[in-house]
Formats: sequence, structure tokens, C-alpha cells
Amino acid sequence: MARTPWRVRLSAAASFADHLLCHADSLISAWLDTRPLRNTLADAAAWLGQTWRTHLHAAHVRRYGPGRGVIAVVINHPTNETEENRER
Repeated sequence: MARTPWRVRLSAAASFADHLLCHADSLISAWLDTRPLRNTLADAAAWLGQTWRTHLHAAHVRRYGPGRGVIAVVINHPTNETEENRER
């Protein structure tokens, strides 16, 4: 049997720790009769992610400009010249 890669094991360990923290948070919130901390942290993470994306976009526009990154398309029109006209 092949051994599981270290990234998968690390991801599983982090997921397990997260699962335990969420259960502990629920128990403590129920005991204290308050809003679970994970909901507050989820709101904060959503705000932080939105703010990060906004600043990242602003930095990109500041560096490259709003019109950069668009692929230019060149259209070659066929010429109507005949061989006689080209030789002149």
C-alpha cells in the first residue's frame, strides 16, 4: 500500500484540529449563552478577504493601468493586388 503524501496528512491534521476547535467553541458558546466565536471569525474573515481583494485590485491597476492585460487582436486584410502590380 502506498504511503499517503505529507500534504494530505497535513491537511487532514489541520481539518481535524479545526473540527475539534469548532466543537469546543460551540460548547463554550452554549455554556456562556453567547454567539459562537466561529461566526464572528467567519464575518471577520469575509471582511478581511474582501478588503484584501479590493487592495490587491487597486495595486494591480496602479501598477499596470486599467486597460492593460487585454489581448490585442490584429486582423490581416487580404490585399487585392495582382502579380502584375507587385512587380512594378
